[in-house]
Amino acid sequence: MIKIDRVTKKFSTKKVLDGVNLICQKGKVQALLGANGAGKTTLIDIVSGLSKSTKGSFYIDGEKINLDNYTYRKKVGYVFEKALFFEKLTAKEYLRFVSEMYELPKNNYLSRIEELIAFFELPSDNSKNIENYSKGMKKKVSLAAALIHDPNYLILDEPFDGLDFVTLEKTKRLLRKMADNGTTILITSHQYDIVSSISDQFALLKKGKILFNLTIAELEEKAKIQQKNIDPSVKKYLENLMTDNKENDLSWI
Repeated sequence: MIKIDRVTKKFSTKKVLDGVNLICQKGKVQALLGANGAGKTTLIDIVSGLSKSTKGSFYIDGEKINLDNYTYRKKVGYVFEKALFFEKLTAKEYLRFVSEMYELPKNNYLSRIEELIAFFELPSDNSKNIENYSKGMKKKVSLAAALIHDPNYLILDEPFDGLDFVTLEKTKRLLRKMADNGTTILITSHQYDIVSSISDQFALLKKGKILFNLTIAELEEKAKIQQKNIDPSVKKYLENLMTDNKENDLSWI
């Protein structure tokens, strides 16, 4: 279980996160929805150890996490919105580096690298460095690196951005299978259509606060009540919640 407890983050005088509370249950896919600028990436950076919160704490398996202690990260796989690579390496070289960083046995990680290369259809030779990959190919490398050590937790910030349709569908099925086998997955996204088919819980972050964390059935019921059956779809309900801008058209079109 991941527990985020009253996390606040300020940049100068601007409060980006304002007392965020969120529990991600073991073996569940937790979607964190929100418009651009809602604070999703800031929260992921804090949970991932890339940034420190102004206030608040987070816990993994009931243990309060000290970001100066790196041991807990062996349990976690990360995909960041802006990928972090040694871009002069090839996909195979980078995955080998990540495997050794996680101290995986060589006879274990070599076969995993080959499987991941095949699954994500990454270059199987060493003729092209990551810096020359497309956006989608780089995202595939990020996903492969997050999975190679078979983590108990996955923290994924916009993991589907740039993926082709085939890889997207394969990855969604894989994440669902991992959750069913006990992996706890936190996914941030502004794309409800993509995460709706695999997620167990849906939290909405707006202006630095969590407005709710609901199952799909609870979300559908809430949409019906709030929309007064005019348009009871979850998508329309989320659209209305995620924006304060009521302009839905352009005058010249």
